[in-house]
Amino acid sequence: MTRTRSTSPVRASRKRRPSTGQSAIPTYTPSIELRSVNGHLARTRSQVWAWYRLAPQRWSFRSDSARNDLIAAIAGQYAELAGRWLHVRVTSSAYPISHWARTHVDNARSRPADVAGGLSFDDYMIGEQRQLASASMADKEVYLGVEVQTRRLVDRAVDRATPVLSRLLPTVVDSELASLDDEIARLDHILAGSGLEGVPVTAGEMRTLLLRSCALGLPVSSSRPAAPDVPWEPEDVAGVTATAELVQEPYAPTVTVIGQTGPYAGIERHVAVLSVGPMHGLHIPEADEPWAQRADRLPAAVEWSARIYVRHPDEVEGELQRQTTKVRSQMTHYSDEHGLEPPRSLARQYELVQEVDDQLTSGFTALGTRVRSWWRLAVSAPTRRDALHLAQSLADLYKPKVTIEHPDAQYKLAREFIPGEPLATSAHQRRGSVLWLASAVPTATAEVGDRRGILLGETCTATRRPVAWDPWMAQEIRDSSGLTAMVAGLGGGKSFLGGGIVYKTLRAGACWTLLDPSGPLARLCELPELRPYARAINLLNAQPGILNPYRVVAEPQLHHFGDEPDPQRVYERELALAAATRRRLTLDVLTGLLPWEIQRLAETRIVLLRAVRAVGGRPTAHPGLVITALREDQSEHHEHASVVADFLDEIRERITLLIPERDADPYAHERDDRLTVLTLAGLTLPKDGVGREHWTDAEATAIELVNLAAWLTQRSVYDRPKHLRKGVWIDEAFFLSEVPTGRVLMNRFARDSRKWNVRVLLSSQVPTDFLRIEGFVSLLDSVFVGRLDDDQVQADALRLLKVPIGVGYEPVIASLGRRTTARRTERDTEPRQFLFADGTGGVERIRVNFSGPHLQPLRAVLDTTPQLPAPSRAGLLDGLALPTRPEPPTEVVELAEIDVEDLDALSGGYDTPAGEVIP
Repeated sequence: MTRTRSTSPVRASRKRRPSTGQSAIPTYTPSIELRSVNGHLARTRSQVWAWYRLAPQRWSFRSDSARNDLIAAIAGQYAELAGRWLHVRVTSSAYPISHWARTHVDNARSRPADVAGGLSFDDYMIGEQRQLASASMADKEVYLGVEVQTRRLVDRAVDRATPVLSRLLPTVVDSELASLDDEIARLDHILAGSGLEGVPVTAGEMRTLLLRSCALGLPVSSSRPAAPDVPWEPEDVAGVTATAELVQEPYAPTVTVIGQTGPYAGIERHVAVLSVGPMHGLHIPEADEPWAQRADRLPAAVEWSARIYVRHPDEVEGELQRQTTKVRSQMTHYSDEHGLEPPRSLARQYELVQEVDDQLTSGFTALGTRVRSWWRLAVSAPTRRDALHLAQSLADLYKPKVTIEHPDAQYKLAREFIPGEPLATSAHQRRGSVLWLASAVPTATAEVGDRRGILLGETCTATRRPVAWDPWMAQEIRDSSGLTAMVAGLGGGKSFLGGGIVYKTLRAGACWTLLDPSGPLARLCELPELRPYARAINLLNAQPGILNPYRVVAEPQLHHFGDEPDPQRVYERELALAAATRRRLTLDVLTGLLPWEIQRLAETRIVLLRAVRAVGGRPTAHPGLVITALREDQSEHHEHASVVADFLDEIRERITLLIPERDADPYAHERDDRLTVLTLAGLTLPKDGVGREHWTDAEATAIELVNLAAWLTQRSVYDRPKHLRKGVWIDEAFFLSEVPTGRVLMNRFARDSRKWNVRVLLSSQVPTDFLRIEGFVSLLDSVFVGRLDDDQVQADALRLLKVPIGVGYEPVIASLGRRTTARRTERDTEPRQFLFADGTGGVERIRVNFSGPHLQPLRAVLDTTPQLPAPSRAGLLDGLALPTRPEPPTEVVELAEIDVEDLDALSGGYDTPAGEVIP
């Protein structure tokens, strides 16, 4: 038997020691009142707040009725929040330069390849971003916090016990927020209405708001957090409270903010906190701008914090009764006891009390709701001296109607900017109605353009913001017209603005055809980065037949209508319309070339119409065939037809551009240039306002040549694919209102600019040139208006902008870029200013700014000042033929005969439904 050796038994009485566990984790308590953030809800120790970001509101160049409607809508939303505390925070964020650049690059389609010796696209984009960064412009952001409810003792106890309860009873932790669902949904509905247009803040926006509040006055950073949209945990509050530290020396007039972490580390700013004091005599919107927007004029960022309590009407009633009794007793004391007339100040108080009482008791209690509010402003600078200087400048900006106070206790007032912090003091309280509160309109801003297009400059009103504009967003996104009007007097900057638009969009992949009668825009073709893709053609020296009215109207192609429900039917209709257009254009051009005494006769119209019909509308015809048809006329007007043919033969040498030479078609060779500049330098155009009967033969011929050249520009639209971004710019477009086919051309541009993705720029010195064309204003998408001096011309420009007339906007047009008298003897090199209507309802005063060093060659070629030496014109290719498709067959069968006189009716319609009978 084997004996087994036993081991020592383990002591049963010894217990296993427990691990440290979660009891060793210290409790985190934020240094501010805020305890947690859940979505757009912020919970402090005693309150639950819902935070919203308010939409920017356009204010400039709106009618007073529209502004009053906006104020009334905002006041109505405030009135629905009666019994609640509100916190308005106005801050700023860096303009998203990198976001714009990324979006712009993604939106640039089919960019031309870089050229050796020219500015590359990458260097161009770097220069654009550097120009934006040097301007130091920021976006204004307006947030509104609404008190949802005060927190109960049980809720605060659950909040403190969250680490334990989240493991044992997780539903209890969320019970407070779950009970608020209906109330929060009601607040979301109220604030989403027209006026405030508030949307719940995202986690990233809440983080931005807290960072800008805890780091009050520190420079705006363009860097974004690594995880901006990650939901907040209670301990994440430490990430914003540790960003900066507020320090105040005893009795100091400013508070010092010292950056501690992240992009703010080592940065120190002195912040002066001000309060809004008494205000009087404000008439918004009739005479004054919103008083909260006036601070935007300061050349420095201004932070706002307003604590507002919206009072119940019953809370105000007792106070009004006491105030009425007190004022009435004082007035009785003067009049009855002493026989004196009461002071006028006492009488005004009595009238004010009666007015408020009437608002509250007349049934319209919503807009008469009263508020109590405290408004703080903060400005910052690297030194205390500079901060105090900014504070004084801000106070001067508001004089004499609004008092800006500089109170003590700067540290406590600075803490008010942090969401959830209590009101520091009841001093400088402002009382008023919700209408008065709404008239502050802190969301008023200068918003025009978009954030993906080319950079034009910046707004130069109360708020400075970059202006970017995508000329093809209207066609590709909004299904709108592509017509743009540019109006300005001599030296107003039309050529500079238009040339900059053409250059920048060419870099982004667009194709342009320009008609510049005077010729300076041809110098764009000399830029090294554009030279391989551009050519300039002087039409007066071009091949005969280049302006043949039968060839300048493009021939439709079947593949252009592949997206139509019935491509063949639409193609046949367009063929008939093109033939009718050629006949009408030929008729108008030949009529315009005749002396006034001949063209005004009814017989002239009859014989020309008969001859044009005889020739037909095929693209291979030319005006020489019409002259032959006139000589072959055998009707009762054959003698007059011979007279007309004699006159046209007499001027045949002046109209060689209309009649091609035998076997020499200028459209036989095809070229695909991204930029084509057509010039007519040397033409003598009639002066504005001179009647047609007083034109010389040279002036009448010039008008017809320019008209045909304009039709030639639209031909380039149909020679390229529909989806390709195309542009046409016609300078000095006043002739469109002088010739009958001008309206036809405008209708074609309006009809096809959306379908063919075309941006059409039309520039003139007088807005009346466009207003003469019936329906032109309704076809416009966007408008640029420069400086104009005549009162009637200014009113006409406002009609183009669709801005109210006779309410004081006319002097704004006269003051665009006007210099002081002391500098009028110097050359004006300042950037030109325009009123810009972007087609989406925004109208703002902008400053065209192409001042970046990378654009210096562009500025040189666009400089039309005669005192400067002209750059070399080497590289201009005069007299070359235009690029077109191969010549179509000689005989074209017209599928539908459309009478010339019916062309106006046809061109006025934009789409013909299938099955509709064409008259």
